[in-house]
Amino acid sequence: MRSAALDILERPEWVRASASRLGRHGACCDRARAWLVAMGRSHDFAITDGLALAAPRWLARRYAWGPTQWPIAWCQAVAAEAIDCGVFGAFALEVFRAKGVDAYPGQVLRTYAEASTTHWRHKWAAVPEAFNWIGARVVFHEVTIVQVTSSVARIYDPTDAVWLDPGVRDGHGSHVAVRSEAPVAVTWGAHRLAHGQWTQIGSMPDARKPALGA
Repeated sequence: MRSAALDILERPEWVRASASRLGRHGACCDRARAWLVAMGRSHDFAITDGLALAAPRWLARRYAWGPTQWPIAWCQAVAAEAIDCGVFGAFALEVFRAKGVDAYPGQVLRTYAEASTTHWRHKWAAVPEAFNWIGARVVFHEVTIVQVTSSVARIYDPTDAVWLDPGVRDGHGSHVAVRSEAPVAVTWGAHRLAHGQWTQIGSMPDARKPALGA
């Protein structure tokens, strides 16, 4: 599929944006990371008996989704009650890698009804310096690319605690484009994801048509 970069000029910063990264103050942040990894291992042992590819679904139960003031350090993020998709992505990446899984940051563009994007824009208005992730009908979202073999990947969304379906290409919440930060090209379903490039998955919404879900 062709690159989606030329289709998202509404938010040109999406073309350049990379994974969110948490800062480090010192020992306090080291302890916070150690706590996160320990919690992941505890949940894996209790629920999956240590299955390597078990996703950290507990993150979505432990943390609410909401605006995050960036930059943010590990100790602040772990202690927060609500975190955004960037923090969810950083947490999931740490948990996967701690158990030896080849996991990398990734980004997804999704389509939503204008009612949803308007609501989120109001919710994020309290953090005006936050990354501009909300378009009119398309939003920027951070996910985790998990390599299951040297050339095959799955995509985990730690914010919603679900593995994404590569076949979802139309309708509310569908995938418009994906970018993988895995160091090699991988396949996700029928799609080939090259390192660092936006790969179009579905159709961009047509501004001349009624909003999705309207």
